[in-house]
Order: sequence, then structure tokens, then C-alpha cells
Amino acid sequence: MPLRLALLPFADEAGFQGKWDLALDVPNLLGEHLARRAALSIVPMDSVEIALSVGNLHRQADLTRALSLGQGLEVDLVLTGEVKSFGVRRFSAGDPNLVGYKSYRTQIEIADVQLIRVATGEIVETFAVVRDSVERPFALDLFGRPRQQDREFRELFEVEFGSQQFYELPFGRLVDEALAELGARIASVLVERPPLDLGDGEGTVLGVDAQEVYLNIGSEHRVEHGDLLSIYRNDTRIAVVEVRQIIGSRLCKAWIVEKAGEVESGDRIGQRLSRKKNIDGD
Repeated sequence: MPLRLALLPFADEAGFQGKWDLALDVPNLLGEHLARRAALSIVPMDSVEIALSVGNLHRQADLTRALSLGQGLEVDLVLTGEVKSFGVRRFSAGDPNLVGYKSYRTQIEIADVQLIRVATGEIVETFAVVRDSVERPFALDLFGRPRQQDREFRELFEVEFGSQQFYELPFGRLVDEALAELGARIASVLVERPPLDLGDGEGTVLGVDAQEVYLNIGSEHRVEHGDLLSIYRNDTRIAVVEVRQIIGSRLCKAWIVEKAGEVESGDRIGQRLSRKKNIDGD
């Protein structure tokens, strides 16, 4: 049962002068990394763009717009962010037609990446990733002769984002590495969480109303919206429920998503089920 996640266009403050549309290209590549995890289902960017074009979403505040989009796309979570810096800057000294010196500074900064739970409006966590390096070759440029770094610098303004040629460039490989790291951290927050604090004798079903189940655990036990929990009777699992609402420190409401028998008051709650199956498929 993968979590459905929509990556919204990022704010682009980088000012890159090439052909890339960083507001879409960066979250789209990040989504490709996340899509390799079987625990997550990523909404295609085309569907997100269509949803953005409907109604007056552009007039809403950022969080309100994100939640409205998430509800319209019927996802569990949405991801927003900002591209602060993105590209390579070249510094030159001397006469470029005779003898000169160049250095290159690579900057990638993706900040304020917010993972938002649609059902509650809660910001689950905020992420950022930074790559910043300066290449200062010892060799001088003689008589304007281009070096490998010069050719790679010019190619940044010509290659298609995410293409094979893009990944052949040092900058493209660095972008892929940065977004792979960011994707791994986001996936870790969603699927690798500490166990519930059930204590001795705690964790039972309080009542059942059709598909709804009330449990005597809540925020005090580290349960969260979206958790999958097993329900046992006499050491036999009879159902799996998904937490839909945290009502209090010792009360939550869940929905039966899988069952092998009827759930009744007094049935025991097991630990949360991991969504990690095949999470490291990449």
C-alpha cells in the first residue's frame, strides 16, 4: 500500500540562464528518485500541472494551494521547495586572447523542501541539500585555447536537463547525486520510523463502527496519521488498519484496509507495518 505523493513546482530563485525550467525539472528529477521506492507512488508532473491550471489556485497562499492540490489529486502528501542556487559560475582574469586564468564555482542549493500531510495540513519535515565547490586549475590558458572545463561550461547552456549528455557532465552527475541524497532522506522519514510505544497491556481496539475502528493509542504512543497497524486476536492477525485521525494522546480513529476476520473490541494492536518493502530498489 504505497503512500501517494505529489511534488509541486518549486519556486525558482536561481536565475539560471540556460534552457532549463528548474521549477519543473528539479522536482521532476527528484520524483524519479522517489519513484524507485516501492513504498511511494509519485503523481506524474503532467497531472500536477493540469491540476494547477484549474480554478483560482494561483490566488491562494502557498500552504493553502498545496493542500488544495493535494486534495484534488487525492494524495497522502505533497512536497514543495525552492531552488536557491543552481549552476556553474566562471571567473576569468588576464587577457583571454593571450594568457588567462579561469576558475569555476559550482553551486546547488535546494531549500525549504516541505513534506506536507494533506489530511491534517501538518508539515511533517523540512529538508535542504547544498553542494558548493570551487575548481581552481593550476594551468593557465594560453592564447585563448579552450580547456575541457570551458567546453563543459558551454554545454550547460545547450544540453537537455536529465538527458544522457546531461549526466555525462560533472555538473549533471553532481545534481543527480544531490537529488538522490535528498530523495533518500525524504523516503527515510516516511518509511523508517521508530516503533510505537505500546507499553505493557496497552494497545487495544475500543470500538468498531462498520469500517471505522477506534483505538486506545494516540500521540502519546507516537502514532501518526497514515500509520498501518496490525490487529491481532490470540496471536493471529485478523486485520490491517490505517490511522486516519489522531483524536487525542490516547485515542485515534482508523480504517480497516485489509481483514481476515471481524474486528472486535478488545482485539490487540500490533506494531506499525513498514512500507519499506523494496524501498532500496535503486
